[in-house]
Amino acid sequence: MKKIELTREDILHLAKLSSLKLTDQEVEKYCNQLGETVEFVKNLKELKTDVVIPTSQITNLTDVFFTDGETNKRVLTKEKATENAKYKKEKYFVVKRIM
Repeated sequence: MKKIELTREDILHLAKLSSLKLTDQEVEKYCNQLGETVEFVKNLKELKTDVVIPTSQITNLTDVFFTDGETNKRVLTKEKATENAKYKKEKYFVVKRIM
């Protein structure tokens, strides 16, 4: 497989666009790895897909829904879901704020 050569400047430009700070070792590593990745993706262009029938799903299942009432058998109540929770308020989980 012919390898595409990405330059150091290419990698630094991608890093800047991605807001990444890379070490010199990472830049060298990504020059090789991304070149191989781009070449692999280029190979996908050679696939003969014009004879493949487009599909949106492959299982041939249609309208897989529960009838009314059946879903309640599988759903936990709020009380049951929170009964072993370490921190809860009434029927709700209490978690630490992240922002």
